[in-house]
Amino acid sequence: MVSENTVDPTSWRALLIFSYYRLFLAATLFAVFYFNLPPDFLGSLDPAAYATVSQIYLLAGLALTALTHLRWNNFVSLTTLQLLFDIVLLTLLIHTSGGLQSGLGSLMVVVVIAGGTLIPGRLAVFTAAIATLAVLFEASYTQIAGEGVTRYSQAGMLGATFFATTLLAQVLSKKMQRTQLIAEERARDVSKLAMLNQHIISRMQTGVLVVDAQGRISMFNQSAGQLLGIGQSQLFNALADAVPALAIQFSQWLNHQPQAFEPFQARPELPEVLARATRLDSGESLIYLDNTSAMAQQAQQLKLASLGRLSASIAHEIRNPLGAISHAGELLNELDAENPQTQKLTAIIQRHSARVNSIIETILQMSRRKSVEPSVVVLLPWLEKLVAEFSEINRLSNEQIQLETEVPLARVWIDEAQLQQVIYNLLENALHYARKNEAGPMIAIKVAADDDEVKLDISDNGPGVSAEAAEHLFEPFYSQRTGGTGLGLYLAKELCQANGARLTYLGEEGTCCFRISFPMHAREYIE
Repeated sequence: MVSENTVDPTSWRALLIFSYYRLFLAATLFAVFYFNLPPDFLGSLDPAAYATVSQIYLLAGLALTALTHLRWNNFVSLTTLQLLFDIVLLTLLIHTSGGLQSGLGSLMVVVVIAGGTLIPGRLAVFTAAIATLAVLFEASYTQIAGEGVTRYSQAGMLGATFFATTLLAQVLSKKMQRTQLIAEERARDVSKLAMLNQHIISRMQTGVLVVDAQGRISMFNQSAGQLLGIGQSQLFNALADAVPALAIQFSQWLNHQPQAFEPFQARPELPEVLARATRLDSGESLIYLDNTSAMAQQAQQLKLASLGRLSASIAHEIRNPLGAISHAGELLNELDAENPQTQKLTAIIQRHSARVNSIIETILQMSRRKSVEPSVVVLLPWLEKLVAEFSEINRLSNEQIQLETEVPLARVWIDEAQLQQVIYNLLENALHYARKNEAGPMIAIKVAADDDEVKLDISDNGPGVSAEAAEHLFEPFYSQRTGGTGLGLYLAKELCQANGARLTYLGEEGTCCFRISFPMHAREYIE
């Protein structure tokens, strides 16, 4: 049921369906009479009048259907007009076919039901009253004209049926309308929730990957594509072909192996990922992918804080006796300055005391490390200034150290002081191992970017790192450099991880290249 002020498209569709019904009924009543088809009572009392009325009914049905298509005038007014028109013409058809005994009075029930469904309560009851008066008028006219047996009981039964069906149709219409409104509201809510879920999944930092029962990738969000290095072209491909490392762990998880998922890298240049999986009722599996950089960043900050507390607590205990040993060596050297053996032994004492002191100084730098205070750093001008300072200190020419960039406006989000410490350490290592007598630059610095990261490469023309040393490159206190503490690269990696960046060694034997990767979500980038 609709109000006079607000009409939804569903009501117009219902009226259009009723218009098609009227058109079909009018065409049937006209065709049966025109082609002399059974039943024979149609138009039995006045064939000429029946032919005229049935033609009018058919033509009017076409006109009313067209007006309904065009949604002409007010809905309630148009509906009421059509119902009254049906009652009048059907009453004439009933009369020309012999009256109520023909049984055509039952066609009025459909009209009354339509009135109870389509228009407000009082108008629907008014339609039922008009239909009842019409059949009573037909019965009275039949008696006055003496054209047959009076059917007051049949007219009364039809009238009661009209009112009963009208009230029942209104009750059912109200329930159907409420049900429809609830269903439409639920559908809108479900649609909004689906759109919201899709937006959240596509934007969330956690990667989401759906694998079907055949082991094919059926869906993944943007983060999963970036973490695994896959694109839309690999959708519906086998997981084993797209990401073999993840496929192996996923297979172990399906076989209920404990600790099946471990951190891995889909490719060396991609971030480290830790996967989790759950089985869906549909038979598919949902894999969550977490970038371990954030977790590593927190872990590294805790590690640095713990190391700081430890070093601070023991530094005093170590440095005091170390100072005494160094001072005693100096005194011994002065007392027996003429003895070469004494000079040799005291030199050993001083050299190793200095080395231990250097280790303590490095550890104390870590202990004094303040919390990370990141800011936006525009790499190119910042690197130009740093390279100029490094070249001046180490007396390097512009030909010996080269800086180039593919993204001159690249910016990163990092603690500037800590980044300077990392790059200085890498440059000093590169300068130490570089071949100084060869043509071309000894040290090359290059800045590049892709859709996921800004990459800063520092390479030298030296012999590179041996395969044996590469396995322990970032371990503390491991160094093949004479006089090295073995803490430089370890500290550089720790500081990168504390800032959410990643320090990796990309060189092979004969080449040497270190790369700092700054994640896309933690920096601004303008190409």
